[in-house]
Amino acid sequence: MRSRGCFVMLPTVLFAVSLSAGNTRIQLFSAALKSSCRGGVARAVPRCVSGCGNEAITAKWAFRDGSAETEIPLSSDRSWEITIGGEGCWAPPIIVAAGNNGETRTAFVWPTATIAGNFVMQKGERSPRELRATVQTDDAASIDGAISETPLDCVIHSVHWRCILPSAKVDLRIAAEGFVPHYLWGLHASVGEEKAVEVALIRGGSVSGRVAVASRQAELDGTDILLRPASVVNTLSEERHIASRSQRAKPNARGFFQFSGIGDGVYEVIASKAGWSRAARQVRVAGAKESDTGILILPPLARAEVIIDPPADTRGRRWRIVLDRDGAATQPRPPIADRQAAADGSWSQSGLEAGQYRLEIFDGGNIVRERLVANVQPNQPPLHLRMDAISVRGIVRVGHEALAATLHFLSRRGPGELELASDDDGLFVGSFPALGQYEVEIKPKGSSQRLRKQVEVRQDADGNANIDIDLPGGVVRGTLMNEAGEPVTGTVRVYHTGSPAISTSASDDGTFLIIGVEVGDVILNAKSRQAGDSGPVPYVISEGISQPVILTLHARREVTLWIVSPSGQPVSGAVVRFSNQYFWHEEVTGPSGDAHGELPRGIDAIDIIIAAIGFPTKIVKLPITPEMETNPQIMLGRAAATLIVKVGSAPPWPMVRLDQSNADLHSLMELFSSPLGGPSLPNRTSRGFEFEVDPGTYTFCPDRNVSSKCVQKMLAPGIEAVVDLASWSEERSAQ
Repeated sequence: MRSRGCFVMLPTVLFAVSLSAGNTRIQLFSAALKSSCRGGVARAVPRCVSGCGNEAITAKWAFRDGSAETEIPLSSDRSWEITIGGEGCWAPPIIVAAGNNGETRTAFVWPTATIAGNFVMQKGERSPRELRATVQTDDAASIDGAISETPLDCVIHSVHWRCILPSAKVDLRIAAEGFVPHYLWGLHASVGEEKAVEVALIRGGSVSGRVAVASRQAELDGTDILLRPASVVNTLSEERHIASRSQRAKPNARGFFQFSGIGDGVYEVIASKAGWSRAARQVRVAGAKESDTGILILPPLARAEVIIDPPADTRGRRWRIVLDRDGAATQPRPPIADRQAAADGSWSQSGLEAGQYRLEIFDGGNIVRERLVANVQPNQPPLHLRMDAISVRGIVRVGHEALAATLHFLSRRGPGELELASDDDGLFVGSFPALGQYEVEIKPKGSSQRLRKQVEVRQDADGNANIDIDLPGGVVRGTLMNEAGEPVTGTVRVYHTGSPAISTSASDDGTFLIIGVEVGDVILNAKSRQAGDSGPVPYVISEGISQPVILTLHARREVTLWIVSPSGQPVSGAVVRFSNQYFWHEEVTGPSGDAHGELPRGIDAIDIIIAAIGFPTKIVKLPITPEMETNPQIMLGRAAATLIVKVGSAPPWPMVRLDQSNADLHSLMELFSSPLGGPSLPNRTSRGFEFEVDPGTYTFCPDRNVSSKCVQKMLAPGIEAVVDLASWSEERSAQ
């Protein structure tokens, strides 16, 4: 049985010669000084599917002193493919596009050789019925090396195969459907020789590619290629699991590498070499096919350079800069660099791999004045940072009472972060890096409770800046009990419509106190790792006083989700979020695609958000009933839509839901952000936040309430949809 691959056009040389009208002149040159190839026939056939006939046009040719010429009359209304045939002759095909007849085309002709052998099959495997072989060489500097990728004529009978190829130093690729391709590099067969080669056929997918160093003088020696499943890693056990499924390879002298027998999934291919930055690419393997990564180019090491103005803080102390990798590590490790800037405010760190890094700038009092993610690349200019300082005084009150607390300020419009403390009279003072709006986290003295408030730092006519932080006077007090009536420790949260949840921890005797809560109807929820969950409990809060409440914790209901691909294969490393208004939990699927969740009692449904590399993000609502399946299977989608959301420069983020999923509204970042401890905002691009999601109709709202301000957008498979919500963030920030 004969088989052919796809044809690739050989570059041609045009000559200004007189031709007969409509005739294409073919000039042939012998690629060998001594050759058994003397002459043959040029055969042209139309390159069209139907309606143009398939009758061949032929013309004879013969070498004289190493060259030959012939003409073929070709019509201009179609494209043609010309094969050069002859006994003992081999040449790539010539392609003549429609309208280009009448030109001169050139080609080199090689004497032939033969390569043949037997397939080495694994036990129980049948030999393939078809064989696809291509030949090429990258040596374009010599005549006998200028061969683009060209298919070979091959025959196959049972496990024996045979191909005709040019007698030259070539690279050969042999492939059969369902098996890993086999490569032979720098193969040379003499004229008329039949070279024997055994080819071991391995069933499954493969990953291949090339690696290069961004310098003509650098060698590939010492280059390492790592293939590992693309998965989120948060723990050492997950890292060990990924490492057990990873493979390593070395490139050959041409930079080529190949991994064989790879199962379905999304993988990272990482090329590394001492003294150079890494190069990485994701590739998806589906079925018994070859996945090509392309060329991975290792860039030089980079230098991070920062210039701070002014060069010292308000007390004349030097700035301190901490440089670390972006993303969470599976185990504690020191930062890459932690040292003071020079007296002129300059700071640098050399020998860095190109990529994303976290930068923290501290003043002389160890207060963070700026925290940012920097993309460090070779030969980039220094990063200039301007550090301003404004003296601020303020007071913190709960209702009408002063509050001693720790205050953590975070700028909402730009860089700036610091931590202060108020005394027993509620007073605090500090030096702020900039004017503007801040989010302040308030931790009352002697409590684990966290309160949040938005404040604005601005100067009056005299240049002074004062902040009064007034918190609501509502109080919640009570005790946590298990089902046996015994006090237990745990976390208590208060949910108030339109306000962020407030939480605290119960003491050893089960008692808890929550302050700074808006009066009115709220929902209480308590949970404990040992005792379980209280579920949502309605409660009414009054100003300054409250009736003690007992929250009884019940054992949670265990559910195991099985996440699979459209072909039914388990998907490991997928981030699975269980979420409703009162509950949020995150898991990463294991090797069999399983994610375990312990759900609180008293809820009738939970939203499931699944983000897996290589698949669209999926949103489903899982009903919680006594009859529900305890091991439900969720299949990820095959087709994806691209969602581009334009938002403001800082939170709050808009809310979103997939309408046909019946899911609740969730924060955009809750649905689509990185896993806990992952890199900062990885989906942010110059166009906005970009996500691959399930097609369908999505509703976007500025808050958790569905109102006339909400907008809908239909996302179709394979289509990009842009939703511009930047004005919402700006409006809410201005409030």
